[in-house]
Amino acid sequence: MNEAPDAGFRERLAALAARAVADARRTGRRVLVSVAERVAAIDPLAALRCTALAGEADPGIEALLRAGRMFWSHAPSELAFAAIGAAVVVAPSGATRFADADREWRELLSTAIVDGVQDASGIDGPALVGGFAFDPTARRSDDWRAFPDAHLIVPALRLTASAGRHTLTTSFVAEPHDARAPSLDTLLQVRDVILASSQASAAHEAPDYSPDAAGALRLAPVRPDAAWRMLVERALREIQGGSLHKVVVARAERASAPVGLDVLAALAHLRTAHPTAYVFAYWRESAVFTGATPERLVRLRGRILESSSLAGSAARGASPAEDRASAARLVNSAKDQAEHALVLTALRSALAHVAEEVTADDMPSLLTLPNVHHLHTAVRATLREGHTLLQVAGALHPTPAVGGAPRDEALAFLRAHEELDRGWYAAPIGWVAADCGELVVALRSALVSGGDALLFAGCGIVAASDPEAELNESRVKLGAMEATLAVASTAVVRPAGAGRGAGCT
Repeated sequence: MNEAPDAGFRERLAALAARAVADARRTGRRVLVSVAERVAAIDPLAALRCTALAGEADPGIEALLRAGRMFWSHAPSELAFAAIGAAVVVAPSGATRFADADREWRELLSTAIVDGVQDASGIDGPALVGGFAFDPTARRSDDWRAFPDAHLIVPALRLTASAGRHTLTTSFVAEPHDARAPSLDTLLQVRDVILASSQASAAHEAPDYSPDAAGALRLAPVRPDAAWRMLVERALREIQGGSLHKVVVARAERASAPVGLDVLAALAHLRTAHPTAYVFAYWRESAVFTGATPERLVRLRGRILESSSLAGSAARGASPAEDRASAARLVNSAKDQAEHALVLTALRSALAHVAEEVTADDMPSLLTLPNVHHLHTAVRATLREGHTLLQVAGALHPTPAVGGAPRDEALAFLRAHEELDRGWYAAPIGWVAADCGELVVALRSALVSGGDALLFAGCGIVAASDPEAELNESRVKLGAMEATLAVASTAVVRPAGAGRGAGCT
């Protein structure tokens, strides 16, 4: 690693900082500065590993890491990023959290100084990353204490890998009532660590999963199986009585590892084992919310919106023949087709308020994941002028795929009977830039703190649902994160130095 950051880049940041201070004092508004530079090929996960190691020895870097971290990877769209530190925190609360976050974000962009290389899609420039709680009116448990109704950051440093290009974006803020230029020393120090992590070829490696590894985890349902089946039966009575068409009930289990859980090893496993999924992690204090979700809520490119209906599930078969039979049963299941159609109808209706030319395929396709089949329909639309991605997310969430229908009645049922703080589970998480972005539904996920984790799965209950079958479906869905946490537990007890950042200097 170089002994000091590039002098030319330091001078460039200092000049922009002076300009931002002057603008902030003149306008009375804070000014965001974002500078993007092309860098060598660096794995964002390796950069996170190396920065975490550097933070163990440097209090300034550790403080930057505590302020904010996020990882994102979606192989099909060739996009991954590591976010480190927080130049800005946006954390509105209550039912208006999407609108409030959108307003604050647009205000920031209106005064921002954006410098350096810029891709036409806007991914190289400033971005807001983070997530939301499923229900802002829900009673918070201690588990989710660090995760408020919404928490998004403009990262101090964001390493982005996009379609073969690698960009490092450095951001900071000048405040209107502070005549001093922002301190850049720690930013430049971490920039140096990230650039050096291009050599960390083993920084992201994780041990392979084996069935024996699962023995390292202790698992226990939050709600006993019999009580959860009774919850499904109660939901069925509500549906049969006509007050609900569908309600999605969540199920959680606690996992604990005797030594600890290596979240970066978990992320490495997730992106390998679930190559079509959105792999994410968001750090808050000592906890991390992480997972690999198959479900996009909404993506925006210019004015083109893309969303998806994902409802109807079946476990993978143990053999190729059994797997084909399972997929065929799902495709031909009247129950699952009806559940899927309900979600799709609601999605199209919600989009019609903020978009034009809403289109979708006539029949769902089969989405096959490592442990489950889903019915899936892509939805496309054109965003109306004057609307934004966060406004669309607020209009869509929660879809019937994670809440139910009618929406208000389903949410009322969950508040009264689910007896579970979902926190950020099944809520939007992702990133938003000036004219693009993507938010997904945080499924197949877990909240990790030290050696403990809280895992989540949900099942859509409709008139034809069977409580025992739904319980088995939840077990299949929980299995993805159980396997991942087993890997994370195994990684903690590997020989000293193995896979913990080889090449970090």
